[in-house]
Amino acid sequence: MSTYKELIGKPVKYLSSDPTDAGAEGQVWYNSTSGTFKSVVALQGWSAGDNLNTSRYVVTGTGPQTAAIVMAGATATPGDTNTTTASEAYNGSSWTNTPNLNTTRAAATGFGASSSSAVCVTGIIPPNTAVTASEEYNGSSWTTGNSANLSVYAAFGTGIESAGLKGGGDNLPGVRRTNNVEEYNGTSWTNVNSMGAVSYYRRAIGTQTAAIVIGGNPPGPPYTNKSTEDYNGTNWTNGPNTVDVSTAGGTSGTSLAGLYYGGPPFTGATQSWDGTSWSLTSTNMATGRNNFASGNGNSTSTAAWGAGGYLAPGISGATEEYNFGIYSPIPSTWASSATLNTSVSERTGFGNPSAGAVAGGTGVTTNTEEYNGSAWTEVNNLNTGRSTAGGAGPQTAAFIGGGTSSPTLVYLDSIETYDGSTWTTAPATFPYTVSANASAGTQAAGLFFGGLTYPSPGVRNETWEFDGTAITPSGAMNTARRGLGGAGTQTAALAFGGNLFPPSLQSATEEYNGSTWTSSSPIITARTSLNLGVAGTQTAALAIGGESPPRIANTELYNGTSWVADANYPVGVSTLASGGTTSAMFGAAGYPGTNTSNEYTGEIPTLAYKTLTSS
Repeated sequence: MSTYKELIGKPVKYLSSDPTDAGAEGQVWYNSTSGTFKSVVALQGWSAGDNLNTSRYVVTGTGPQTAAIVMAGATATPGDTNTTTASEAYNGSSWTNTPNLNTTRAAATGFGASSSSAVCVTGIIPPNTAVTASEEYNGSSWTTGNSANLSVYAAFGTGIESAGLKGGGDNLPGVRRTNNVEEYNGTSWTNVNSMGAVSYYRRAIGTQTAAIVIGGNPPGPPYTNKSTEDYNGTNWTNGPNTVDVSTAGGTSGTSLAGLYYGGPPFTGATQSWDGTSWSLTSTNMATGRNNFASGNGNSTSTAAWGAGGYLAPGISGATEEYNFGIYSPIPSTWASSATLNTSVSERTGFGNPSAGAVAGGTGVTTNTEEYNGSAWTEVNNLNTGRSTAGGAGPQTAAFIGGGTSSPTLVYLDSIETYDGSTWTTAPATFPYTVSANASAGTQAAGLFFGGLTYPSPGVRNETWEFDGTAITPSGAMNTARRGLGGAGTQTAALAFGGNLFPPSLQSATEEYNGSTWTSSSPIITARTSLNLGVAGTQTAALAIGGESPPRIANTELYNGTSWVADANYPVGVSTLASGGTTSAMFGAAGYPGTNTSNEYTGEIPTLAYKTLTSS
């Protein structure tokens, strides 16, 4: 009889506690503390996501689960007369309306790497006519490009903006079903070898040179197609059949590992492709549907999504996400912590939850308090009382600059440094007075950016590098603003949100590389009066609270690419003093002038342990 090690390659271990590393997958051990045999097994399942802003079916989409886009579709039946130009982007948490397509259509074909790089081509328009129109999206606008060669609707699509593939479809009112295939190079469409099947509502996974096309409706009944075809960039060959009927569903993955899910009549069945054969998974979509958007070859076999579609009865805006993995994360949370000694708002935060500090505040406050993870203690005061000032750095090497001195709202140009005991006025001053600015870095390598000089010239876009003594000008932000949030270091900073003057809430995010600022994905909720102080790094930051208006509790997490909704702060708050990272951060005071503080614990990836029993 074979042993477990002979079969799996890992011996059964004797441990007093459960292992915590990913290498535990497939490992069996006896936990001597609990007296049980255990292992780590991969979990899979569908869960609800955010609803589309516009419910629709015969809708197309593309992109990964955290940077997807949907476009076109029909908002009512029949689909050929109720088409839409609506386009929406998904960051893994919520859908945001983007600029509309130039051509209204339904049953269009979509492909592209993400929500900032997509193509929408062909489709059906009123009155019941297929089109060749092709458009590209760059993250800010749709631009009409060169048309496809054949007008069709309900064609498959996969690939990226510079190397796309589409095929099949219906040439209404022409020759109807077709096996025509076209490649796209980012500029023009070229006819290539036709596939074997004449069909529409087929779906695809993979790339332009390694694709699998699945199912679809042939010219006549019965509509029970399970066929697949493989494309190598030149030729087509027949592949293994799917297990279930596969037409007008969703797809995700590559030619080596993919998923097919949903489809008529109203199934939520999920089929898995391992590079050799298809099999039914043990999990289904919660809501069976067809004609919905999915990521095709630009999402993966372990992180898929589907949005919109046709149900029994009606049209849906629901989104579902599929995930497969060995981790079962503990969600991020905010928890109440110690009470501050002084109750004022608009304070600046420094450090982290085990060694933090806040300074300044409304009412000409010079007060400084330090936090040790359990209590706040009054320490030496600032030399100049100030509020809404930029500042950053650890508890023992902090800096603060600008701000306003209430109650007469005198704008300041001075900078102070803190050594963990005493505040010292720096020799350097800004060449103008400024408040509601943001900061990043440390006392020896700090950064100030943005802010407001009142009444003139208003919001600022200047960036200043600080070395603890002097300031040096650097590259200006693309968007001048006040009340923005900041994170990161002197050479890798992040700016997000804010307000103009007169007021106009901003959602813009910019990244700084030590000399220039580059635009990145906007925050989900435009807001001002964001957290003051340390908010993480350029690739892992938190935007907490702010004024939308009104004051909100929304917390968003930045992962270096996009923002996603995170655990809300316990109350709506603006100008919150903060310090720490996306693993552990404190929030303190904030408008309207409380003396409370809270601690944030980031999401903790924990292994999916399974207790083994005999049967």
